[in-house]
Amino acid sequence: MKKLIAALCFTSLAATLTVAANCQQTREQAVHGMRKVEAKEMDPTYTKAAPYAQKLVDEALAKHPEIILIAIHAAPPGHKNLIVASNFGRIGKIGDEDDMRCVNTGKPNLEVNGAHFEDELVLQDSAGKTIGALGVVFNYKDGDNKEALEKIAEQTRDEMKAKIPSAKKLFAPA
Repeated sequence: MKKLIAALCFTSLAATLTVAANCQQTREQAVHGMRKVEAKEMDPTYTKAAPYAQKLVDEALAKHPEIILIAIHAAPPGHKNLIVASNFGRIGKIGDEDDMRCVNTGKPNLEVNGAHFEDELVLQDSAGKTIGALGVVFNYKDGDNKEALEKIAEQTRDEMKAKIPSAKKLFAPA
């Protein structure tokens, strides 16, 4: 059993190092390259990141250097589902069709978009109740292991899930 655990840890570490070694863009470059959001896509009454949700985003970025973009989508009290925390701004961007499909079906959205692999996963609280979505973006080039990137996104989501007792906690002080 110890050998199996050691082998799994080594495989996970090797995949992480391989992904990190092949980075094509920095986080700053990825943010700079994002399309401009139209005013109609934004909720002008929601402009500040949810404190605890932003803390979770910051922790995930510190722990997973291979993640270049990350966002938490949730519904603040009195609002639709929107971005409540991210490393690229857009706080208050209303959930689009892809975001809501993930939230409503519980199925992830996986997509190669140019030089990026995007994984949007359902975000749940520690009791397993759906509270939103987590968007995670990685650098990607042909031949990269999508399954390894998907596992990192799932691990990140699960780490957050363990720290979220309820949706309300996302909006609490960090």
